[in-house]
Amino acid sequence: MTRSNLLFSHAAVFAVGISAAMVANSVRNASAADAGTATTPSERRAAGATDGTGPGADARRGTDREGRAGARDRDSATDRLAAIARNPDPFERQRQLMALIDKLGPGEFAEVADRFRELDHLGDSRGEYALLLRGWAKLDPLAALAYVGEQGGQGRGTVLETWGGVDALAAERWAMDNHDGEGANPYLASVISGIAAHDIDHAALLTQTMPSSRERGQAIEAVTRALMAQGIDAAMAFPASIRDEHLRGSFVSSIANRLAGRDPAAATWLAALDEGGVQNRAARSVGTALARNDPQQAAAWVAKLSPEARAEAARGVIPAMSSGDIAGTARWVSTLAGTPGYDRVVEEFIWSCNDRAPEQSAAWIQGVADPDRQRQIYQRMLTEWGRKDQQAMQQWVMANNVPDDIRRRFLR
Repeated sequence: MTRSNLLFSHAAVFAVGISAAMVANSVRNASAADAGTATTPSERRAAGATDGTGPGADARRGTDREGRAGARDRDSATDRLAAIARNPDPFERQRQLMALIDKLGPGEFAEVADRFRELDHLGDSRGEYALLLRGWAKLDPLAALAYVGEQGGQGRGTVLETWGGVDALAAERWAMDNHDGEGANPYLASVISGIAAHDIDHAALLTQTMPSSRERGQAIEAVTRALMAQGIDAAMAFPASIRDEHLRGSFVSSIANRLAGRDPAAATWLAALDEGGVQNRAARSVGTALARNDPQQAAAWVAKLSPEARAEAARGVIPAMSSGDIAGTARWVSTLAGTPGYDRVVEEFIWSCNDRAPEQSAAWIQGVADPDRQRQIYQRMLTEWGRKDQQAMQQWVMANNVPDDIRRRFLR
């Protein structure tokens, strides 16, 4: 029985008791004037209400039964929860938990949540607790938020995400009203995650209001999941609707990351985009996915990208390519000289083979144009090489043209 029904039952008992008391007083007053007993039917019915008989008593007993039944329902819910938590079958455990959640009233969730947190669990307690919070959020999101707030906030995102899917405007308003301070609104990011499955356009508009941050990234991922559910074509068409170039690039990256490795359309789509900055955000992940299957095909794909995106794409290709052919990778890297961001390409190659071919890696450090970055790489690479084979490292330093300060440091 829900709390509202219990309150109604208690009110009924109170009202019946008052009525019975008023009738009893009138009977006692009549008895004081006439020492006999009640003889009329109405007097006998009134008297019966005070001695456990008659309709007044029946109403009171019915109300009491409802109260006791409600108590048993609450007890049985927590008892069933304890039995569910002990069930070793994960499928059956979740099925039973969902059935229990479906039967709970808004006022029963707090007690069940308390009991859940007290129990030892055989299964995924975090995921199952989230199911409980989602069920609660659908019926009474404010009560669920108040509860998780008292528990330190764990689960607040789950409640807000669920609420966003049920009542987007109310959840959005709560997120705006309850966020204080600077920076991205973490509450809004959770709400967007709930809205996205039902209204991608509104979720994307809300995402645009957020500053660049981890929370904005969370919102972008939520919108991307919803887009992918609509199909690959819908997902690839969506970024064109975003005016902000940085946000558009973020969506391109998120979509391409999900497509890379499972659909070759991602590479073709990315190469067809005419914005180098947008391509750049996803180029490395797509290059990595292509190179796993065919490094040479991946290298050919890099050449189709805008100059701004080639360095990042090449960084994705190099690890897989160099794992099978260090010398061939070195030749390919040389063809990319002059590419914007070429220092990053060279550095990627250095670290891709420093364990297997330290002489090759060390020789390529000279290809880094930035002298400060060059020294940093020398120090790190030669230090790691020296731990494994100090004699070989020092012999290489003596035989090669390295900055004087590096030579002094590693030959002392």
